[in-house]
Amino acid sequence: MEQVELEKIIDAHGEHLLRMAFFYLRDREMAKDIVQDVFISFYTSSNYEERGTLRAYLTKLTVNRCKDYLRSWPFRNLLFTHDWVETIHTQQDSLILNEERMELAITILKLPMKYREIIIFYYYEEYKIREIAAFLGLSENTVKARMVKARKLLKEKLKSEDWEVLSSE
Repeated sequence: MEQVELEKIIDAHGEHLLRMAFFYLRDREMAKDIVQDVFISFYTSSNYEERGTLRAYLTKLTVNRCKDYLRSWPFRNLLFTHDWVETIHTQQDSLILNEERMELAITILKLPMKYREIIIFYYYEEYKIREIAAFLGLSENTVKARMVKARKLLKEKLKSEDWEVLSSE
């Protein structure tokens, strides 16, 4: 087989085979490796006979290589490693969120009492504005005004940090 002929075959079928491999593997780089391996195998072997279409033959080779890879130890090891690494990241993320919650709590505790109590009652104890007003003997409008001021103060104090805990809650 000539080099020019192989290039035409790659141009004609490469994108289709790459999509097919990606559907099986869900990994673009591994799909590229499989398709490259299929073309090398096709180029070096003389097993192809003109019984059907070349596209069908190359597709069958690609599918078989993908299935072989999915049954292989490197793939299973990769899955195991990926799951393990995700678990580590999940634990690290949990630690980061806990640390951020602690820093947020410390920052809230540094607010003046009239703002701190509003934040604590509203966000931590989950009381409604009306209930907070009744507890503190204030009007609802005063509680709302203090809530706005408390949020503004917190925002200023926490401005320099990127807070994951605040983005998810």
